[in-house]
Amino acid sequence: QQVAEEIRNTEESGTKKEKITEKAVVKNSNIFITICKYIIKGTGYLCLFLVPCLSYYLFEYVTGNLENISIFMAALNICWAYVLYLVLTGITGTTRISVPVVSIALLILSFVETFVVDFRDRPIMIWDVLAVRTAMTVSGNYEFDVTKQMIQAAKAVIGANMILWFFPVHVKGLKKRLVFGGTCIGTAAAFVFGFFHSVVPAHQMGINMWAVNDTYDSCGYILSTAMSLQYVVKKPPVEYSHGKLEAIYKELTEKEEQEKEAKAEGTQKTGAGEETVQPVNLICIMNESLSDLRVVGDFSTNQEYFPFINSLTENTVKGSLCMPVFGSMTSNSEFEFLTGDSVAMLPSNSIAYQFNVKPDAWTMVSTVKDQGYRTVAMHPYPGENWNRNTCYTNMGFDEFLDGDYYEGSEQLRYYTSDQADFEKLIQVVEEKKDPQEKLFLFNVTMQNHGGYEGTFDEFDQTVWLTGDMEGKYPKADQYLSLVKRSDDAFAYLLDYFSHSDEPTMIVMFGDHQPSVEDEFFDEVYGTPSYEVPVKDRLMWYETPFIIWTNYEQPSEDMGKLGAVYLSSYVLKLAGLDMTPYNRFLLELSETYPVLHFLGFYDNEGNYQSWAETENEENSHRKQVLDYEAMAYNHSIDSRKYEPLFTLGEENNAAEE
Repeated sequence: QQVAEEIRNTEESGTKKEKITEKAVVKNSNIFITICKYIIKGTGYLCLFLVPCLSYYLFEYVTGNLENISIFMAALNICWAYVLYLVLTGITGTTRISVPVVSIALLILSFVETFVVDFRDRPIMIWDVLAVRTAMTVSGNYEFDVTKQMIQAAKAVIGANMILWFFPVHVKGLKKRLVFGGTCIGTAAAFVFGFFHSVVPAHQMGINMWAVNDTYDSCGYILSTAMSLQYVVKKPPVEYSHGKLEAIYKELTEKEEQEKEAKAEGTQKTGAGEETVQPVNLICIMNESLSDLRVVGDFSTNQEYFPFINSLTENTVKGSLCMPVFGSMTSNSEFEFLTGDSVAMLPSNSIAYQFNVKPDAWTMVSTVKDQGYRTVAMHPYPGENWNRNTCYTNMGFDEFLDGDYYEGSEQLRYYTSDQADFEKLIQVVEEKKDPQEKLFLFNVTMQNHGGYEGTFDEFDQTVWLTGDMEGKYPKADQYLSLVKRSDDAFAYLLDYFSHSDEPTMIVMFGDHQPSVEDEFFDEVYGTPSYEVPVKDRLMWYETPFIIWTNYEQPSEDMGKLGAVYLSSYVLKLAGLDMTPYNRFLLELSETYPVLHFLGFYDNEGNYQSWAETENEENSHRKQVLDYEAMAYNHSIDSRKYEPLFTLGEENNAAEE
């Protein structure tokens, strides 16, 4: 019995020991699991801390700007990358969503940025998001090279995401999610506030609008994009008020009455007044990328590329039109022409057609329409590009003939040729029910659009650079051959209307210079582009303009002229009534023939920046401030001052 009891006690003791051992194992196991969880969680937070650094590095590695960015600027780029990661992590509550989404988005953006800078020599800016559809329609016409850096960056992002998937930051529970999300978003918001209210003013940070690429190269893409946010909202100009607009209108109308009285007195004394022919057909052509690259510097070619345009002397007014863009952003050029408003008055680098052409907009279109013209817009490409279909409706065009109208027309490379475009233009004129019906036709061509690479069966290389440049710049060679075809097509168009009995005025100008090789421009000018002072950069924005009539008019070479003035000069030469704003623009052009986002150029070519013209020491300050007030009201202010931009009731009544 005693032995049995000892055995039982031994068994109970063993059982207790086993239970204690089991508890110890379980406890140790729990500790191990807890430690692993903390390691995974800590690693997750560490990865969340490091991944923005990786994204920044890979982005600038792909774009090739790493060596140009200082440590301070790099740190700010990384901080802005943190903002993106923190906000999305705070919203989703897990890095398994935020990290892949942000890292892949930034990777793709770095690829796109590299391609865009390559073919248009300008970075992607926040406004360009609204023009993505336009970009997609022409992107297939460019050659894209996938670089070694892109492949390596893609591998790095995929590898990082695979690793980070196993070390997530994942917050469970509604309360914890709310606290975590609030902390992440609050931290990001605090940084953004401190950045714009402390860092930016302290270091005078901003975008160099005369050399946007320089800013993006030296500051980094993410930081530069963040800095551009401060330009989204355009503040009213100095001394702006509706009372000021009323005073300007009163002053302009009084001056008009005085001029009418003086003209009437002159007519009575001489017994005759000058009668200006009003064209039945008023045709304005904005020719894609049409320019004479010799405005930058001289070079030789195997044959002339503008023999016909340069030969025009009779019934021709010509000159160099100073456009607001280089290489792209076509819609901003037509905006300046049709409205008279400088893009300098808009948020920097914005796309006017996306925001600033509202319903019932008053432009050249409404001015001629109020004088009995049927208004037609033509463009041989999709109507939604640059939001034209909406803008043309808002401007009051009676009809918009887009790419569908040109179906079956001759194609040159990827686009409708100017010859085919002009044939369609003539067709519109010939289809008028009454030959005396007034027609205003605004035509935007496509033939010379960028993407000057490759060979084509239907396009022969007829013009090329010679001398030391022969064979060096294939893009420039192709471009020069294209504009020679434009010259031929323009000769055909003018020949047709020279035999027409309908009084016709034809206006043609280029929308911007082409994006050919940067090295070509550097060699022609003799100085690298980054060394060219601001006042001399106007040469990159000059395109030819021609105003021709099939009836007698005085010929003139006007020299350089700001694009904002051209439509007012066309109205004047056509003998049409003008709005107070048009008359003001003509007056301003006598002081500053070139009004440009770069600044102002007077009759002697002297340059003044916008800030200098606004200075109280400038004798023409009032004129400049009056222009700023009217342009701001015309394009930005929701409360438009209608009398400045429309014909008086007596003019409309006379037409009716």
